Amino acid sequence: MKEKFKNAKGITLIALVITIIVLLILAGVTIATLTGDNGILTRASDAKEQTEIGDEKEKVELSAVGALAKDNGGEIKRNYLNEELTSYIGTEGTDYTLSGSAPFIVTYSDSGRSYLIDENGNVSEYVDISKYVGVGDYVDYNPTVSNKNGTSVEASKLTYTSPTGSGTEHGNGYTSTEEDEGQTFTATADTKWRVLDIENGTVTLISENLITTDAGENFIMSGAIGYLYAERELNEICKIYGYGYGADTSQVTEYSYGGPTDGELTGEITGSGARSITIEDINKEAGITEDDYTTLDGNYGNTTNPTVNVYYPTITTSNGKSSSAGVKNLEYTYYYYNKTKIENPNVQNMLFNGNYWLASRCVNTGSSYSDFNVRYVNDFTVGTYADNVCRGYSPDLIGGPSSNYAVRPIVILKSNVIDTSSSTEYNGETMWNLK
Repeated sequence: MKEKFKNAKGITLIALVITIIVLLILAGVTIATLTGDNGILTRASDAKEQTEIGDEKEKVELSAVGALAKDNGGEIKRNYLNEELTSYIGTEGTDYTLSGSAPFIVTYSDSGRSYLIDENGNVSEYVDISKYVGVGDYVDYNPTVSNKNGTSVEASKLTYTSPTGSGTEHGNGYTSTEEDEGQTFTATADTKWRVLDIENGTVTLISENLITTDAGENFIMSGAIGYLYAERELNEICKIYGYGYGADTSQVTEYSYGGPTDGELTGEITGSGARSITIEDINKEAGITEDDYTTLDGNYGNTTNPTVNVYYPTITTSNGKSSSAGVKNLEYTYYYYNKTKIENPNVQNMLFNGNYWLASRCVNTGSSYSDFNVRYVNDFTVGTYADNVCRGYSPDLIGGPSSNYAVRPIVILKSNVIDTSSSTEYNGETMWNLK
C-alpha cells in the first residue's frame, strides 16, 4: 500500500508541474497574442489610430477643397482655408494651428499630428523632416532617373548648350574658336547632393561639387550679352539637374534679363525642380535682409554716380550695346560680405568651397563709369563678390576680361519624399534614401 501511495503521489506532483508549465505557456501565448507587436490590442490600437488619422485628414481635405472653391479654383488662400478649418475642426490656436504661408501645415492640438496641403489642394500626413535630417547630410538624389525603378530621364532634358547669342537673343556673349558652338553641360549620376536648407518640410539640396562644362572648363560669360542674359543662362544650365525622382518639378524659377533702359523684364523656367543658386539663397543662410545692404556697402542705393552719360547693355541691338551714351545716375546695387556672416560651419563649408557664379546681377558706379556685374562666390576672399562682365564709359561700352567660374545647381525636393527610416553612410556622413 505504501508503495502504491508513493507512486500515486509522485505521479500527481509530475502532473501538477506539467499542468503549471502548460498553463504558463498558454498564458504567455495569450499575453503575446494580446500585446505583441502584432497582437490583438496592438492591432486594435493601430486601427483606432488609423481611423483617427483618416478622420483628421478628411477634415483637412474638405477644408482644402472649400478654400479652393472660394477662390474659384485659383489657389488656396490662408483666410479661406482658415474659415473652412474652423467649420470642420474648431478654433485656431485651441483646436488646431495653421502655418502662415503655403504650403500650409495644419496641426491638431489634441493628437499633435500634422498634415501638409500643397498648392493643388492635395493633403498628406506631414513629418517634421528637420527632426531627422540635418543640414550637411547627403541625400541619395539622382538627376538621371525618373522613378524608383531606375527609368532614365529623357536624354534631351539632361543636357544644355549655352550659345554665344546676341543682344536680341539669349546667350553668354563669349566667342572663341573652341566655343563658337556653345558651352555644353550634361547632368550625370556622379554628382553628390547635400542638404542646404530645410523649411516647412521642404528640403533644398546643393551639389557638393562645382559643375563645369563637358570639356571640364568653367562657364564663361562676357560683355554686354553675358550681362543681359546671365541669370537665364545659369538657370538653363542648372535646370538639367531637376528632373530626377524626388525633385519638385512644380517649381517656377523666375529670372530677370535686359539692361537699364529695357524695363523690368522677367522670364521663367518651369517643369524642373532645379535652378542656379543666387545671392538671395546665401543671404538667407547668413540672415541678411535688404535692410542690411546699406550697412554692408554704404553706397548701396546711391544714384548720384556716374555724373556723365555712359553706354550701357541693351536687348535692342544685335551686339547688346547701346548705340550712344544715354544713361547716368544708375542705382548702385552692389554689396559684399564674407563667410563669417554664416554661423553654421557646415553651411560655410558647403557654400565657400570654390569660385562659382550666382544667378544674380548688380551694378556699381564711379564718377565716370558704370560696371554691369554678375555675382559670384569668391574662394580667394572667401565671400560674395561680383565681376564686371562689361563696363560703360561715355565713349563706349567695353567687355571686361572674359569671366569664368563654375556653376552650382540647387534642387528643391518634394515634401515628405525623404525616407527618415532609411539611410546609409557616405564619407562618414549620413546619406538619406528617398521613399
